[in-house]
Amino acid sequence: MSFEEKTSEIERGLKCQGCGAVLTYRPGTSYLECSYCGTENEIADNMPEGGEIEATDYKVFGKAMDDVADERYSYVAEVVHCNNCGANSRLNPNITADVCAFCASPLVIDHQQRRIVKPHGLVPFMVDYKQAFGLLTQWAGKVWFAPNDFKRIFNTRNDRLKGVYIPFWSYDSDVYSAYQGSRGEYYYVTRTRRNAEGETEEYEERRTNWYPVSGTIYSRFRDIVISGSTSLPEKFSDKIGPWNLDYLKPFNEQYLSGFIAETFSVDHVAAAGTARAIMDREIVRQVEDDIGGDTQDIDSIDSDFKSIRLKYILLPVWLSAYQYKGKSYQIMVNAFNGNVYGQRPYSFWKIAFLVLLILILFYLLSFMG
Repeated sequence: MSFEEKTSEIERGLKCQGCGAVLTYRPGTSYLECSYCGTENEIADNMPEGGEIEATDYKVFGKAMDDVADERYSYVAEVVHCNNCGANSRLNPNITADVCAFCASPLVIDHQQRRIVKPHGLVPFMVDYKQAFGLLTQWAGKVWFAPNDFKRIFNTRNDRLKGVYIPFWSYDSDVYSAYQGSRGEYYYVTRTRRNAEGETEEYEERRTNWYPVSGTIYSRFRDIVISGSTSLPEKFSDKIGPWNLDYLKPFNEQYLSGFIAETFSVDHVAAAGTARAIMDREIVRQVEDDIGGDTQDIDSIDSDFKSIRLKYILLPVWLSAYQYKGKSYQIMVNAFNGNVYGQRPYSFWKIAFLVLLILILFYLLSFMG
């Protein structure tokens, strides 16, 4: 099937059978909705038998990436590049003008189509725009030392949020680790010393007996989730979770209708390195537990990572990118659980006033004393 035929097929699937308008996914439901006539089109449930989306073997996926034209691992989409922040985002075919969801810069939309990597699945939006905007304004109203006009940004504008699917990689692995080290067990001896008054007193001095140990542990890792985006600060991905991947649906372009989908800028190899570091830290903790005793000294760990598997997934957020006095800020609302995290400006004068007030209070207290 050609690019043009595939695009036409997608557009037909998003057209309202009642009035011909473009349908959009209704957060928290399993259907597309027409905002003009109210028609609802149910999204087909394509969950595999067994109710679980299977991960792909890491090596098999790597070979597939060498041939992204393979329709089993790719699909046709219109992707627009932001010249300001570098984000690459998939837009709906009917969009003719927009601003970047990540930096609020105007986008040049040239309607060029290309094949991109097909996600294994996605978590659909559960929090709708109205709920997300309410959470955003609550958050903005509670931040300390924010300029007064910062809060008015969200009180006077209701188009500050864009629904965006952020790319993530999810890794599974079974690991067998052989280790060598020492187990330390504390014991105490009674010693004497002279205190400040010159008197002799007894005290307990802790010492450690060390015993050589070795062993093997088995670690089972599932859904180690790593961000595939560089358009958001790394801490955003950590703060906005957790994600419940039990709600993961097989990839269906209908869930993207009405939303933006960022394409990954951190590939599966780089993300695997981050996932490996997380697994290694957990393996060290498990080895220490296996050694036991009061303290542990690990000499070596030799880990054999078996059957490394991955899923490329999209996770939903409501994203607000805004400019304040020439600087860009981002606020994110987790569109699954409603968690809010973001960047904000600080008022120099409010902070200066607080510092001055504290100094005055210290001065008065010292004067009264």
